[in-house]
Amino acid sequence: MTTHGPEQALHTRPSRPGEGRAWLAHQQSDEGLAPRIAQVSLPDHLEPGAVAVALAGRLAGRAELTRLYRFDEACGLLVTPGRGRPDLRLRWAASADGIGPVIDSCAGAPWDLSHEPPLRVVLVLAPGAARLALIRHPVADDLPDSATLLAELIPGAQPASETGTGDAIARLILAEFRSALEAPQMTADCDFFDMGGHSLTATRVIGRLAATHGIELRLNDLFLHPTAAALAPLARRTGTGLAPAPDRSAASADRAPLSLAQASLWKIYEALGFGPVFNIPFVLRFLDPVDETVFATAFRDVMERHPALRSRFADSPGGVLQEAVPMAELDRMGWFMPSGDVEDPAPVLAAEAAHDFDLSRELPVRLRFIRTGEGQLLSFLFHHIVLDEWSVNLMMDELARAYAARAAGRPPLWAGPAAPFHAFARRQAARGPDPRALSYWLDALSDAPPPCPIRRPDAPPLPRDPDAAHDAGGAWCEIALEPHVSDGLYALSKACSASLFNTVYAAISVALQRLAGLDALTVGTSASGRTDPDYFDTIGYFTTVTAHCLRAPGHLTPRALIGTVRDMINGSLPHCEIPIDLVEERLSDGTSAPGAHMFEVFIQIHARNALNGALEGPDGPVRFRQVDPDKTDSVLGLQFEVVEDVIGGERGLRMMMSYRHAHYSADDIAGLVAAVTRSCTAFAREGAADRPLDALLS
Repeated sequence: MTTHGPEQALHTRPSRPGEGRAWLAHQQSDEGLAPRIAQVSLPDHLEPGAVAVALAGRLAGRAELTRLYRFDEACGLLVTPGRGRPDLRLRWAASADGIGPVIDSCAGAPWDLSHEPPLRVVLVLAPGAARLALIRHPVADDLPDSATLLAELIPGAQPASETGTGDAIARLILAEFRSALEAPQMTADCDFFDMGGHSLTATRVIGRLAATHGIELRLNDLFLHPTAAALAPLARRTGTGLAPAPDRSAASADRAPLSLAQASLWKIYEALGFGPVFNIPFVLRFLDPVDETVFATAFRDVMERHPALRSRFADSPGGVLQEAVPMAELDRMGWFMPSGDVEDPAPVLAAEAAHDFDLSRELPVRLRFIRTGEGQLLSFLFHHIVLDEWSVNLMMDELARAYAARAAGRPPLWAGPAAPFHAFARRQAARGPDPRALSYWLDALSDAPPPCPIRRPDAPPLPRDPDAAHDAGGAWCEIALEPHVSDGLYALSKACSASLFNTVYAAISVALQRLAGLDALTVGTSASGRTDPDYFDTIGYFTTVTAHCLRAPGHLTPRALIGTVRDMINGSLPHCEIPIDLVEERLSDGTSAPGAHMFEVFIQIHARNALNGALEGPDGPVRFRQVDPDKTDSVLGLQFEVVEDVIGGERGLRMMMSYRHAHYSADDIAGLVAAVTRSCTAFAREGAADRPLDALLS
């Protein structure tokens, strides 16, 4: 058997997915990622000089402890174990109390992973005290935990917990905050929501902390204690984390059955005769010239990274299957159309929005540029079966990265392959619905009131139409929110330790219940459906529709009602991979019709709308803004969409209400707009949080 000594360092290897993600996050952060610090006081019988010499030898003998990172010619991230020199630092402090700040200073120094290893060992001497600290970069999470490494480096020493366990956990929470919000300037006392956090990013942070660091927190903990410093004492160490990574190979993306969420959507899609009802017709207006060829190349990069965007769907004896189109065939699929001569965009956009996808033969994506007298427009059309809101934000971030790279004449750099959606769908389909999650929803909705149009009790009857049940025809209108109302709703959310969605949900629900004289209202909403952090960076359709039953008696205050909404929705998120149709089938003993939901009202928010932003071109930023589409079909009776736009650092709210003609008259719509406007305005008033609803809305 051949043995290898320290001088025979391990061969260069490709980075592992966890290393790649951490390295990329480090590169994208101005201050780098927060390291982890473990410390131990040296026993009196250990002489510091001898310890330092022994440490240097042990570090040099462990190739992975002194590894470096670099790119190869194909822009792949490579790791060279044993190439760096051991990073051993000897420092002095004036007193024992000064040791901690010296260690923090070493931890805060910039980190160049191409020239220095991911571990720093700091030995700090002070009169009557000596402490050893192991500072490890997040890129080294695959190595043994810090306590184990300390025991290996100093045999016989008793490793101590990180000094100030709360401080150590706070650093890890802060690192996840910074990564999720792309806010390297955050400190442990910065409010997560003031820095741009919302429910989706909060879900991501909670999942990452559990999966990567073994730190368990509830979503409500984050809403009630939104700083890393305040959140840390509530954390519970589970001892788990770093679960086996999912299969990211190309083969895992080839073919799969539908996920639970996709199967739920497909059921309604089929019941309504297919057609454009699940089209998502985004439209972007470019304020600066955009290179359409570079844009197409960049989006092709995103489709290569995420096979779900280039999937075809076909019936099989076992059900509908989705299969990724090979990249070699992609350019023959007609998914991209550059602009031609100047033309009127209205008929083109209308035709694109109404495009009838044949998902068995064409891609679920169509990009069409239009040149107008005012500049360039993009019809950015997707079928909902492959895209949800979380994916939209992820897609726009990656598209911006790919565009900047292609505009500079190089391919984009990714931190390793993303876990393919098809692997998730295949695993979920094999496992089936979680019976515990299904039981949760059956209990929660067992006494929910049945759906009915939200109309005044004295409203005249609507004309009866026998075909109305299958008629998705409708319209939409905007409910204007004055800037002071938007500001007031943000302030109320913060005062109630809730999200903007919780507050708007409460205000709309109260308005509808009071208008229709209801004691309770069943409201549908969307949930991320992502309970596995391995797929947080995957584009696909994970979103499920869920429902909650809300009562808003007049003696409640907005603070109490918003807290109820927050706790109700946040408490249900661990069970959100169960689609509503499975619940409806069980509650109705299988008699519910496809597409006939147990709710009439649907409320959702599009937080931090990523469809307003900029791409980085060779001549500066290429700004774009979303144009609201004119879409008339709706599978829901009454839907409220609150859009949070952030443009140039300024945030504002827009609210759209869409409805089905078969359920509402023109007078009904006017009454609904007035009631919702009045309720939102009342909730936004100063001092509204603790006034009874009867007094506030009288």
